[in-house]
Amino acid sequence: MKKIISIVLAIVVLSSLYSISINAATPSIDKPNERIISETVEYYADGSSAVIIIAEEATEIDDRATAYTKSGSKTYTMRNSSGDVLWKFTVHGTFSVNAGVSATCTNTSYSTSNIASGWSLKSGSSYASSNKAIGDGTFEHKVLFIVTETKSCHVVLTCDVNGNLS
Repeated sequence: MKKIISIVLAIVVLSSLYSISINAATPSIDKPNERIISETVEYYADGSSAVIIIAEEATEIDDRATAYTKSGSKTYTMRNSSGDVLWKFTVHGTFSVNAGVSATCTNTSYSTSNIASGWSLKSGSSYASSNKAIGDGTFEHKVLFIVTETKSCHVVLTCDVNGNLS
């Protein structure tokens, strides 16, 4: 019996230390025309964490094409120490790719979603810089009109000369 309890405890401890990282392109559940190409988690000292997901629009590209357009997004999901979602901030980018030569960001935008009660977007912006779509968001938590917490994110979606998003 002690051996079984020890094994179960070991499994629980090991599974709590395991973090999931998706590197292969998988279809997005929320948006069927997007493929998730990576998912990472950042942990912060106060116990909060951020899940960062990069997705690309599923478009057919001719293998012989040397110039094409690539679109994608990078989503920053802020969670509190209990794992509850506080807010999501997404930067969207469209890139003009000249295969093997250059990539240029031609259009950007940002969006927010899943904003928890008490939280609000204080400011948000997006802009293009070379081969990057960059977004900045600042969120505030208020209780009785008093700001109790402020959190910000700086999200950079990059496209390389081969059309790979990161």
